Amino acid sequence: MSDYEPVETVALADKVAELRAAWKAGEPLSGGQVFGLPPLDADVWVDTAGATVITGVPPKTITSYLSRGKPKSHPFPVPSKFLGRNYWPASSLLDWTAGLADAKD
Repeated sequence: MSDYEPVETVALADKVAELRAAWKAGEPLSGGQVFGLPPLDADVWVDTAGATVITGVPPKTITSYLSRGKPKSHPFPVPSKFLGRNYWPASSLLDWTAGLADAKD
């Protein structure tokens, strides 16, 4: 038996809504720092798992989009690579997601 208890349990939809509301209000985005990544001014780094949360696009689809430059009308943001992993500024993913409605019209 383990004594481990999560520090915080938050519903995924609630966290995404909180992040989007902060972004739309121009408030700083909350997030922990990742060792080795350069600091971002008023933004946070997001890995593929976080990109899935923000955009609603499954990880395998993100990988496919990146390798093929898709979707054609609104390509997925190009990530920065650090130690073989992809990272995006959260604001670029939020902008991309907001632009999906315009791209579909």
